Amino acid sequence: MSYAYYEYIEDRGDRLFTVVLLPEREGGFPTVVCRSPYVKNTVDQDENDVVRACENTYAPWLLRGYAVVFQHCRGQGKSTGAFVPYVHEREDGLLLRRWIRGRSFYNGELFLLGASYTASLHYATAPFEADVKGAVFEVQDTERYRLWYRNAQMRKGHANWHFGLYKSKCGLNKSFGMSSFSELPLDGLSERVLGDRACDFEEMLRAGDPEHPFWGTRNGGAEAKNAVKNAGIPILLTTGYNDFYCGGLFRMWEEMDGEAKKRCALLVSPYNHGDGYSVDRGIAFEKGKRVENFGASYRIDWFDNIRFGTPLPFEKGVISYYRTFENGWQTDFHAVPTRELELPLGKGVGTFCYDPAHPTAFCGEGTFADEFNPEGSVITLYTVPFAHDVFVKGRMRARLAVESDRPDTTFYMRVSIEKPGGDYVLRHDITSLSHQLGDYEENSRVELEMCFDEYAFLLRSGERLRVDIAGTDDNIYVCHTNRRGEYYLQDGTDIALNTVYLCDLVLILPVE
Repeated sequence: MSYAYYEYIEDRGDRLFTVVLLPEREGGFPTVVCRSPYVKNTVDQDENDVVRACENTYAPWLLRGYAVVFQHCRGQGKSTGAFVPYVHEREDGLLLRRWIRGRSFYNGELFLLGASYTASLHYATAPFEADVKGAVFEVQDTERYRLWYRNAQMRKGHANWHFGLYKSKCGLNKSFGMSSFSELPLDGLSERVLGDRACDFEEMLRAGDPEHPFWGTRNGGAEAKNAVKNAGIPILLTTGYNDFYCGGLFRMWEEMDGEAKKRCALLVSPYNHGDGYSVDRGIAFEKGKRVENFGASYRIDWFDNIRFGTPLPFEKGVISYYRTFENGWQTDFHAVPTRELELPLGKGVGTFCYDPAHPTAFCGEGTFADEFNPEGSVITLYTVPFAHDVFVKGRMRARLAVESDRPDTTFYMRVSIEKPGGDYVLRHDITSLSHQLGDYEENSRVELEMCFDEYAFLLRSGERLRVDIAGTDDNIYVCHTNRRGEYYLQDGTDIALNTVYLCDLVLILPVE
């Protein structure tokens, strides 16, 4: 018999390219389900060459007795149709699982495998059927709002990704880049730069508020929202402290009840979305990658544990996380420490100019920070050197008193740790006056709170923390216009002069 082959599944006028990989023996097999849109390189390849490449990728799974079914998402790779991110994934994912159930190799057990968007397409199929026995979902949040926004500020990178994949095989005359998301008004942007109205994107632009009704619709990700919380199956989650969606993974874990957590696990590395780091500007940590500490087969081990109760290289029911700069892994509940250390950061006042037409761009988390900005658009402060070692674990916060000469604006804050090689960026947060306070009266003093995503890191004696405050980070966020009202309708920008009362600026560290 053939142990690796392909089929085209016909659906709604499209043909969905599907690769079937089977262990080299007869019988029924537990089946790992994978789907992906990241198959652009296969468009002009022979189908059999695509099958052979899949065999090489999934050989370890086949050796351990799993069948693997890998499908190109509708409109991507060898599959026909139009790919619109998220839109077809529920129907297509459920269709594939029904198709598998009719195959002779299927033994009644399905396992879901995905990372980043390839996890999202599984989330869209929730609630999972009884024959779905377990899953590995890596570096992806179930909450669609958090993929698009942070505190009502839109993430340009996610929008750029969306446009890049949108109907990529349909011959659209696309003309866009990261700077496109600075064009005003944003309303109607998809028609201008894609030559097609991306309805889901245009709806999202109107939904900066997390309570907006859009987030309760299909295009807003309603089906995926509680996919992990209500799954009822063992799920392995992973993220990294420099992952875009690290905070979302922690929120997903927190939202599970006690019984659900007992079945699941969360692994947190010191690295980024791809569990890697910048060779030029980052730090390589000893056994920092998940495969370095838990072995290359940790995903297969997870499914084997579900099926046979075999040992795992990590514990269930808890979080295994890297203790950054202490350089080792630890397993516990990552519980919020009961002690907080409050650090005053300055005296007097500081001002900066935020010009949305010429915004400041920062280097990313997990890299060494740039030097002081000489143009007056950034306030940079350092704490006093620490007198003894301190281990920080949890969500750092900051309290600050501010004012602005505009009716609305954003405040961006970034925390770095001073190291011999430079200041290593740990965390950032961003918020607007209107998001936290509602209406704001120009030139009035108000209080804001920043809340950073989880981190676990060692501050050694003699080291300092660095805090940068600015209007935004142009590498990550669509720039606020400094005007009140729905930003997607605004057709111009104003320059804001923003003040921070340094005497009242406090950084709050949760410490062990």
